[in-house]
Amino acid sequence: MHMAKAYLNYRLNAKKRHGVHSPFVYNLSEAVFHKKSAKKVDEIEAVRKELRQDQTIIELIDYGAGSRTRKGSKRSVSKIAKTSSTPIAMAQMMQRLISYLELNSVLELGTNLGLTTAYLAAAKPSADVISLEGDPSLAALAVKNLQKIGLEAEIMEGRFEDKLDLALDKMTTVDFAYIDGNHRKEPTLNYFQSILKKTTEKSVLAFGDIHWSKEMEEAWAAIKQHKTVTFTIDLFDLGLVFFRKDRAEVEHFTIRL
Repeated sequence: MHMAKAYLNYRLNAKKRHGVHSPFVYNLSEAVFHKKSAKKVDEIEAVRKELRQDQTIIELIDYGAGSRTRKGSKRSVSKIAKTSSTPIAMAQMMQRLISYLELNSVLELGTNLGLTTAYLAAAKPSADVISLEGDPSLAALAVKNLQKIGLEAEIMEGRFEDKLDLALDKMTTVDFAYIDGNHRKEPTLNYFQSILKKTTEKSVLAFGDIHWSKEMEEAWAAIKQHKTVTFTIDLFDLGLVFFRKDRAEVEHFTIRL
């Protein structure tokens, strides 16, 4: 019920790109949100197809609040690939965002099977990608999947609370971060505060499922109000946070895709 109400509210308030009076956001919409192209599509989607046919049962450890589809300790690889991965269009959109803004250091919280990780890693050959995954079985599969695709990313297995600071120590800056592994308010805000230590004016943080629950909407509202944030973009399933200082005032956009 919450998601239905949240989506209705989003549709009522969202603007199409032609109704946005910000040159930067309009150009972002044209070049990123409404494009369909992506790199390494054939290779990544070939692996996704294999995974969707894999009936191997694995045991899962879920340290977060879970998701709408990731329930129970045992699931087939096929079901995980079909229901728990980031939507293809969103993964490809984030890849275009990294390429368009020329972001070089990428952090992901929530590797899953590594398919979104692959899209992020394919954005720029020179990009350094670190991805955190709490479940050991998923982390191992992600490593194998990236090898099949021919892409490099460092997969760090363990609880975000245990591994995030270690990952950040490896990074000079965080140019792009995708946070999609724990749908609770306090942990989400803690990750945000930790990552802030390595952000710059050009950094972009992407938060998945910002309307998933009242708790996540509260986390999103708090992030929007942080003193370092200069503007945000609400895409319903994804919230983008920017720190650019070339803004006359703080603005928050809700864009219809």
